[in-house]
Amino acid sequence: MTELEILFEDRDILVAVKPEGVESEAARGLAPDMVNRIRNHLSVSGKEPYVAVIQRLDKPVTGIMVFAKNKESAAALSRELREGGMKKKYRAILCGQPKEKQGSFSDWLVHETKGNVTRCGRKGEPGAKEARLNYRLLRKKFTAGEQISEVEIELLTGRHHQIRVQFASRGLPLMGDRKYNPAYRETAPRGLCGSTELGARLCLCACSLEFTHPRSRKRLHFAIEPPCQL
Repeated sequence: MTELEILFEDRDILVAVKPEGVESEAARGLAPDMVNRIRNHLSVSGKEPYVAVIQRLDKPVTGIMVFAKNKESAAALSRELREGGMKKKYRAILCGQPKEKQGSFSDWLVHETKGNVTRCGRKGEPGAKEARLNYRLLRKKFTAGEQISEVEIELLTGRHHQIRVQFASRGLPLMGDRKYNPAYRETAPRGLCGSTELGARLCLCACSLEFTHPRSRKRLHFAIEPPCQL
């Protein structure tokens, strides 16, 4: 396990980079997770420190997360997230290319516990929640007879597998996505979008996070370079 990468820490919050393959929340058994890694980092005299997860990332996704170190900070950050004040940007590599250089997606997503998958549904359907995002095309590449592209995504809501489902539903599945990309549903991945060069991992990174510090009320911004780029 790599060393915990901390971007910022004070008495109220801790901002760190979650590696791919690590759970956001406390996991059962010996599986690695961010909460226990941070507890180990903060532990003093055997007393279990307070650590609250504010925004979650899927296990195969790498990126920036903020954790609260006390209940007051957790309440303030959770409220900001709920009210849309926390700004989250992602980078992804798509199999295909969006028709427009920039645009917005709006869907009603339904999470199905069987198989732990999410699908596009319709407004008013039981369990359907609105999902919205903006995207911007950064660069594209045509190679080995296939088009791939890199996009920046501003996530406006935080639904289960939202980015992966919304792009896949438009014929633009993410490279390396073993749940929503047809190229990875067979034992041997097909074509460039199933190649090991980029498709060895899910090409999705939470690369930018902006929020208000719960005590100082200063606006904080953190950014990293994604591991997958064209």
